[in-house]
Amino acid sequence: MNHNLLNPETRYEGGRIRPLSGLYSCLIGGAIWVVVVGCRQPAPFALEWGQCLLLLGPLVLVPLGLHLVQDDTGADGLGRLAAVSQAPAALALVGASCLPPGWTAGLLALPWLLVTLLIAAWGVVRARRRRSAKRDLWCNIAFLYLAVGGGWVVFDRLGARPLDFAPVIVLLTGIHFHFAGFVLPLCTGLALRQRADVLTKVTAVMVIAGVPLVAAGITATQLGWGSITESATACFLATAGGACAAIHLRLAWQESLPRKARLLFDLAGTALLFSMIFAGLYGLRFIVPLSWLDIPWMRAWPGTANALGFSLPALLGWALTAHAACSPKVGG
Repeated sequence: MNHNLLNPETRYEGGRIRPLSGLYSCLIGGAIWVVVVGCRQPAPFALEWGQCLLLLGPLVLVPLGLHLVQDDTGADGLGRLAAVSQAPAALALVGASCLPPGWTAGLLALPWLLVTLLIAAWGVVRARRRRSAKRDLWCNIAFLYLAVGGGWVVFDRLGARPLDFAPVIVLLTGIHFHFAGFVLPLCTGLALRQRADVLTKVTAVMVIAGVPLVAAGITATQLGWGSITESATACFLATAGGACAAIHLRLAWQESLPRKARLLFDLAGTALLFSMIFAGLYGLRFIVPLSWLDIPWMRAWPGTANALGFSLPALLGWALTAHAACSPKVGG
């Protein structure tokens, strides 16, 4: 196993590892998210639950993801500015989510868009550096997709309806680019660092292609160009997600990894496989209609599985793996 695998930004002091601000931001954001959910108490099938799932990204998943990829190439001005500004922008988005759609909510969501654009710019800078270009390609693309999600979040909070999409679709597009667009490529990229075999390489390409293809397929249906594109692209991304699930399930059997990380990878892979099965079935609803498989059901079950079952455990598993890789060995 390559012990420079994840290169988390840590510092050694007296044989101990001191986590930097990104991890603290994740922990504080998690506490805030729990408080928000406790105060709002959304029903699983309600639109409010989708809003809460979206907030998990800015409050917890994005800072955790940034913490995982901060290394010697990322500790520059853009990387540090993104880390510092991410938490205040996420808090402003929490305020925006508590307001009805309109100009006030849109203005409160705007800082998050600016932060995602900053993160995307950081990804471009990282990609241009020869040392990290190949190693971090999928992580950098995840940063670009995150900025797309930031734009759709602003649309949602403004109450805007691009291409006359229904409000729920605008919200779900923002969620799509925070989870399928950010977390899925990021985790696939981290897995590619761990084991660059054929399955992982093919999965990485499919994930990167599948995220925008699904958005294009939904747009084609909305424009009246037929539903076959949406069905095909949804099945394509579901297959890519299923392969990513298989990769994490395989990691759960890799004894060189920390036991807690392996348990988290096991949970993440199982949850992702569950959600991808239903994502594929939902994409095929034009061909094989299932009356019970509607947007509220998808948001309540596969959506929750994606957020709490896959995204959070997978990133935590990679964080534990990175920490173990950098921990000083006794007697070493």
